[in-house]
Amino acid sequence: MPRNILPVKLNEIKEGVVTDILHNGMGVILIDQHYPVKLVDAFLGEKIQYRLTQVDRLSAYGEVIKVLEPSPDRKNQNKAYLLKAGVAPYVNLSYEGQLKLKQRQVEQAFQSVDLDLPVAYPIGAEQQTHYRNKTVVPLKKQQGHLTTGFFDRQNKDLIVPMEDYYLNDPVIDQTIGIVRDILDQFKTPIYNDATKQGAMRYIMVRRGYYSKQVMVVLVSHLAELPDEEGIIAAIVAKVPALKSLILNHNPRQTSQQLTGDNRVLWGDAAIHDQLLGHDFVIGPNSFYQVNPKTTEVLYQLAAQMGELKKSDVAIDAYSGIGTIGLSIADQVQRVYGVEVVERAVEDAKINIAQNQIENAEYIAADAPAQMEKWRDQNLPADVIFVDPPRRGLTESLMDAVVYLQPERFVYVSCNPVTMARDIKYMTEHGYQVKGNIQPLDQFPQTAHVECVALMIHSN
Repeated sequence: MPRNILPVKLNEIKEGVVTDILHNGMGVILIDQHYPVKLVDAFLGEKIQYRLTQVDRLSAYGEVIKVLEPSPDRKNQNKAYLLKAGVAPYVNLSYEGQLKLKQRQVEQAFQSVDLDLPVAYPIGAEQQTHYRNKTVVPLKKQQGHLTTGFFDRQNKDLIVPMEDYYLNDPVIDQTIGIVRDILDQFKTPIYNDATKQGAMRYIMVRRGYYSKQVMVVLVSHLAELPDEEGIIAAIVAKVPALKSLILNHNPRQTSQQLTGDNRVLWGDAAIHDQLLGHDFVIGPNSFYQVNPKTTEVLYQLAAQMGELKKSDVAIDAYSGIGTIGLSIADQVQRVYGVEVVERAVEDAKINIAQNQIENAEYIAADAPAQMEKWRDQNLPADVIFVDPPRRGLTESLMDAVVYLQPERFVYVSCNPVTMARDIKYMTEHGYQVKGNIQPLDQFPQTAHVECVALMIHSN
């Protein structure tokens, strides 16, 4: 069929069998063996009746009308609002089904770059719902009331209202509702993207898993809120275990949720929480893993795969506030951390001091340049840990690793696609994977999966 003649029509109702799942969790039905239709809440092997909602030259989107032949792993939870907002695309899949699917997705990522590597069965999460220790939610006036939730996948002008976000610590959900209702009571102006007017943009809430301390961040287009003192007093009076109330000034015309401009309205500038026996300071901008219990398993796994010895010198690249490096400090001779975000390095230094760690040093610098500098200084790096953002590693960072030539290179990733790409690059530059790629489910009910791999120098 010529590519300019589409095999489907908008609003057409069709039937088909799901043959693949994309890394965003959407099921795929192929028409004429080459034209994909993407569907939310459609799982492998299911026969689906669906309606075409968006059609273009290369692919289409549809919505499920009826599951004609369900997967044995389907387990309907009757929480359509989560699918509407895209919060939990696997909410209707049994947990065993989720783990099998995530293993398959990791395998596909490596196969796509021609790497035939063994992928272990994922380590599951002990807590599969209500596990997140942080969330950032938008606000919008809808039907005369201030509404919180997440934006509708198909209509970005509407927020899907939520009280139970399903993935958050329930205290976080409760806190969002309290703060929203206080802002509504004070008639706080909500920022409007079209007019560029108003104040409040987002509410961010963090809660320490062990400490139980709560941080509330009011993200505002304005540097000061109308009726600010009254709002502060009401939040302090009504939010249990509040430790930190902050205003984050974000006047930018971008999708960035928080800036670095924070003003303490009440309490402390940060909260604390514990991880593997260490106490960490967590500020509004700190990167801290959102699933605390599984993070402990993740870091223990990374340390185990790193085959650490007391004589080792370890480098923690993309070190953030020091969570990985400080968690392994007692297993090695010395830890060097490097992170380009200066505020994160300041937090790491605070964490080093308050945990009385004497064999760790953290530097604010561009990681590739700093690692080349360490090599030129003859730093004997035995093992390097990396835990990059979803976009993965840069070639300059990987070149710096190759230049340093550590015996072991431990890659922690939240994106198997970029991880596979990067590991392919490293295999072409003197390293090979030892053992399995080990997935770990940090994010139950979602399409995301964490992975850990150990690479060793070929020599």
